[in-house]
Amino acid sequence: MSDLTIRTALTADEIALAALDPIAASDLQRLADIRRWLAQGWVEIAVLNGTLAGYSVLHDHFFGRSFLELVTVGVGFRNKGVGSALIAHALSKSHAAELWTSTNQSNLAMQKLLTRLGFIQSGTIENLDAGDPELIFRAVVQTQNQA
Repeated sequence: MSDLTIRTALTADEIALAALDPIAASDLQRLADIRRWLAQGWVEIAVLNGTLAGYSVLHDHFFGRSFLELVTVGVGFRNKGVGSALIAHALSKSHAAELWTSTNQSNLAMQKLLTRLGFIQSGTIENLDAGDPELIFRAVVQTQNQA
């Protein structure tokens, strides 16, 4: 793969994150979320060949468990391993025995990626997005002792 690095985002990355995120262009709440995530230190960014390619948001506020709230990869960077790298990084960074995440039923690409990375579907939440249920996924985190 090309030169891909992942690092913790800085407050100064806010504008670049908002520009990369297609939802942020039309949703003021997403912009507020990005600011809050940055302030909490929850954002990891993927830089591919010197350019911001994607970001993820990882926290421990899902029933006290590690939760990968969001993975966003820029349109021009998809299918280049960026999403996989961000998820693998979240798995390595998780302090818990398992990592949880979710995606819409309509997001077949993310479901396929999660399954390929060892996540199993663990439930469904209806009515978050009209007509597009949220699918919950879980992966067991490999620790030094388990490897």
